[in-house]
Amino acid sequence: MADDPVSSYGDDPYAGFNFLVEAGDSGIKGMFTEVSGLKGEVEEFEIKEGGLNSRTHKFPGRVSWGPVTLKKGLGDATFFWDWWETVASESASLDCRKNVKITMLDRNNDTTLRIWNLKDAWPKSWEAPGLNAGSSELAIETLTLNHAGVTESKS
Repeated sequence: MADDPVSSYGDDPYAGFNFLVEAGDSGIKGMFTEVSGLKGEVEEFEIKEGGLNSRTHKFPGRVSWGPVTLKKGLGDATFFWDWWETVASESASLDCRKNVKITMLDRNNDTTLRIWNLKDAWPKSWEAPGLNAGSSELAIETLTLNHAGVTESKS
């Protein structure tokens, strides 16, 4: 196993179950059951060079950012709904955008492992929890955010 490049560095992968989400300067923060969709993609464009008919050249273009989905247990706090309602109302403006910070914590919630910052995020969709009288599952609400980009740091 000495030839295994992963184990030779001694870094264990991080557990992905401890994270905190903060929205804007409002002091709103909470533990969420799921965060998904942290994704960026670079568009490529092709150029055909005159006289070189056997291939094309590919170059990086614009970056697009995928929507991020947040899920949490439904409780007394109405922040998700309030933010969604602000955007969905006819009076929505650029004021509804918030910077969102997603902090990944270690197994003991003591140390910050990574921070992802979403710039100018706003709710694209909101979903109420499914309700089923025959189920004992938690009521989970979902908010999907569009944003203008992601930055990552270790602290």
